[in-house]
Amino acid sequence: MTADSKQAEKAYLGRTGGNAWEREKPFSPPGDDTLDDSIELLHDFAVALRLLEPERGDLIADLGAGGGWCSDLLQRLNRKSIAIDISLEMLRVSRQRDTRTPIRAAAADLERLPFVDGAFDKAICLNALHHIPSMSAAVAEISRVLSPRGVAVFSEPGAGHADMPASRAATRDFGVLEQEVLIEPFIETCFGAGFVDVRVCPIAYVIPDFDLSLDEWRAWKRLPRTKRPLRAAEKMWRAVLEFAGAGKQSVLFEEAFAMRLVRLFQQPVEEHPFIVAAKYTRVRRPGALYRAAIRVEACPSRVKPGEPVVASLSIENTGSATWAARPAPGGTASGHVRVGIQLLDATGRVTARDFARIALDADVRPGDASAVQTNFAAPDQEGEYELKFDLVAEGVTWFEPTGSAVETRRLSVGP
Repeated sequence: MTADSKQAEKAYLGRTGGNAWEREKPFSPPGDDTLDDSIELLHDFAVALRLLEPERGDLIADLGAGGGWCSDLLQRLNRKSIAIDISLEMLRVSRQRDTRTPIRAAAADLERLPFVDGAFDKAICLNALHHIPSMSAAVAEISRVLSPRGVAVFSEPGAGHADMPASRAATRDFGVLEQEVLIEPFIETCFGAGFVDVRVCPIAYVIPDFDLSLDEWRAWKRLPRTKRPLRAAEKMWRAVLEFAGAGKQSVLFEEAFAMRLVRLFQQPVEEHPFIVAAKYTRVRRPGALYRAAIRVEACPSRVKPGEPVVASLSIENTGSATWAARPAPGGTASGHVRVGIQLLDATGRVTARDFARIALDADVRPGDASAVQTNFAAPDQEGEYELKFDLVAEGVTWFEPTGSAVETRRLSVGP
């Protein structure tokens, strides 16, 4: 972005008359049909967040935010962000959005971010970096403002973008800069900016966990270009193995299928790559698994209406997530784990899912166990009931739907 193109970016909204779209984006303004564009934006956002894996307490830099659509969606997902854009007019549109709280925003040049080192935990940049003339300067600034364990996700138009009719028209009519972000030079730029682990995600739309290092990407690109005689010779050797019974019948099909997939994915990946850059060597782990082994040591079988029900439980954490006994300080009242007791009728149907909650005395790490004593009021109405003992990560999930076993006990309520 030269000085002229930076001014063009600042004036872009007023010259295009796109206020309604920027205010509603990624959804359609009333009367408009933006279905294709909206689907693509929502898809990109969803994939980017899968790759970014933002935690509840993370502060996210929404880079090249425009009218703040990413920050709007992040707020709806209870994630904190600051919308950053060179255009003050765009950021004013972000304040017109119907959000729970006004979007926090900062007008800034990505080549000179006005934040201290390590100010952010994560960064998301969707279709913005290709407007910056010195991508290396911008990436260096993004790296600087990320914490030592910071992660950035970039999704940018790639090979051929600058020559697209829409790009040429935008440059001609509005003076904005339209560049293409090429995978290998961009990964090298990220390394030069201080990122330690940088990967391209060739099938991020389908499997976000599948990513390639720079060397692996180069090998991917070479694979379809392998000379046919070499591939033919290898196939002939495999055919001999097949004929002799020394190879599996599916070997040749698998190779042909794999080659077809490599060719199929390479072009769309180069045209619109997703690249994840981390300040540390990042190991993607499966999501937190909530599982428990529950034993009801003691529970009364008959009580009077409204009488206290005192039961003793033994619970063991058999999952991968630590059970926090209390909400995080300064955070929202969710994520901590409590014993959840559901009230069922005599046939086993739920009559009160949130019948009672019992707090844990302390955090419970995977593999550890804890004793819990319950004290809650019996139903006011006489009858035959069942009590289902489960655990619940508040605001996240009950344990039973994740495959965790529950315990039930019959309870008679009468005089």
